[in-house]
Amino acid sequence: MAKRANFAFALLLVAFSLVIACAASASSGGVQSVPDWGNPQGCYYGPNWKCWVYNHTSDQGRTSCAVVDINYDPGHVGPFGYRRGAAADVADIAVSEGYQWAGGCYDNDGRDAKPNVYPRETKSTLGEGPDCSGLVWRVWRESNSYRPHDNSFFFWQRSMYDHGPYDTLGFKYAQSGSGAPHVKYDKWGIIFMDALASDTHIALEDYRTDSGADVVWEALGEAYGTNEWIESYRSQSRFSGVRRLAWG
Repeated sequence: MAKRANFAFALLLVAFSLVIACAASASSGGVQSVPDWGNPQGCYYGPNWKCWVYNHTSDQGRTSCAVVDINYDPGHVGPFGYRRGAAADVADIAVSEGYQWAGGCYDNDGRDAKPNVYPRETKSTLGEGPDCSGLVWRVWRESNSYRPHDNSFFFWQRSMYDHGPYDTLGFKYAQSGSGAPHVKYDKWGIIFMDALASDTHIALEDYRTDSGADVVWEALGEAYGTNEWIESYRSQSRFSGVRRLAWG
């Protein structure tokens, strides 16, 4: 009995070691499959992780988006070379478009081609449209490098896939001197083309309607797409103001 028990225990150890090795291999392969421009601050590829949508050749063949990498420069102007009004034109292009969690492009046909696509919050749906932080990044024309220490404005086209390196936390908690081209700001002092951000959502300010509500541009979710809505974010304690630096 003792020999059988020892033999069974040895088999169990071997099986356990194989499982660990396979898991490590899968994890390592997943990390390697994510290029630098799609891997801000430790984003690991997987069906339920927020990794950039079009980061594999097979995925790129299923979308009309033009995929770029971190070294691509679509053209830019330096600090103070771009105005808030021009940014609003970019936000208006996204109105009535779709929503894609971690997404980065839209086709400008004024509709969501794949509303309510499930599962949500995964790259696998490959829908068109931005998510909330991707929309702000594109409208604010920021770099696709993480904290590039450069306040220049980059000219990303609507059909070009790039989400940018900031999630909502990256927008909400950026401080002066961090290198990001945006900073946390008093929400009661925000103006046109500033933003309101919580830990999980961000919206761009159009105009204030009363003491606690605003008309905002936002990529709201699969059921809603991207549009302008009246929201009470300013009066909610979980939201803070965010300002893009160096407007012209």
